[in-house]
Amino acid sequence: MSKLTCTLLLSLTITLASSKVAVAIKVKGEASVTYKESNLVQPLKSGSSLSDQDKVTTGENGFVALMYIDDKTVLKILGNSDLDILGKRSAAMINKSINIEYGKVSAAVTYQKGKEFRVSTPTSVASVKGTSFAIDSDPSAGDSFILLEGLIEVTNVVTGESTNVKKGETAISSNNGILSVNQTTQEDL
Repeated sequence: MSKLTCTLLLSLTITLASSKVAVAIKVKGEASVTYKESNLVQPLKSGSSLSDQDKVTTGENGFVALMYIDDKTVLKILGNSDLDILGKRSAAMINKSINIEYGKVSAAVTYQKGKEFRVSTPTSVASVKGTSFAIDSDPSAGDSFILLEGLIEVTNVVTGESTNVKKGETAISSNNGILSVNQTTQEDL
């Protein structure tokens, strides 16, 4: 092979590898991924790489654990969930977001060093610096954010109202604009 061909292949490999933002570390039951690049839907398997704007969907008994490759932030996606994995590379870091259409997700987010981890749903936007939380998003009713550790800010997109949620609290953001925070109960968990 010529030197130019080798250089082009190496550049292409680095470019493709650098577009990856997360990897599926555990998959059970029905789970699929729609790759943004090709709009191709495929079964999601452990070890599959995910890029910015890839869509993960789980069936009724599906479960997926994903890990962002820069800081080991972990997302757990439960059954009947649909979300987009978003990540923009900035030097050695990835600016992370997820867009949840519906479903249940828990996350252990590593401290983001001045950046935010954003969660968007049809009803809410949450800004996370580094924490553990769970979300239940239902477009017909709204969202519940259960904070297990750390601090998040939740904004209801209908009214623009925002509130901080602390460890041991649950925020309810409804699709009619109501945003409330209460102590987390056993029923919430």
